[in-house]
Amino acid sequence: MKERLRQFIAHVTGGKMTEFADLMGWSPQYLHRLTRGGSIGVRPVVALLRRFPELNARWLLLGEGVMLESRSNAMRARLYHLLELERYMPVMDDEELGDFSAGRDDFPVETIERWERLLTAANAVRNAKITDAMERSKITCGHVE
Repeated sequence: MKERLRQFIAHVTGGKMTEFADLMGWSPQYLHRLTRGGSIGVRPVVALLRRFPELNARWLLLGEGVMLESRSNAMRARLYHLLELERYMPVMDDEELGDFSAGRDDFPVETIERWERLLTAANAVRNAKITDAMERSKITCGHVE
């Protein structure tokens, strides 16, 4: 995978590592470790795929297929990602909501996991209220079971 990452860097910046690190918001040392050091973890792969939706994940991870997906596939992947994030809007704080509204879509995994927990809890509360209201309506309508 390191060789494919180096190939992608060559495609994007002509092999200029510092320029690519800047694009990603990474230090040059971090990028050097990714391309030369131990194994590449999930976080940098996710960051790459979010920053470059045209990058074919199967190619990067497995060496299968072509480096770049068609523009329409990349746009479709980005749209799905935005729709996935949109469902968390009810539980985003004001800053996160402002960032998302301004076009940010690269939230950390921890933030998305927190949103998922908050959304699950909010749905449980809502479902409990609906169940309670249905039970009360049965009693007031004389339909006690």
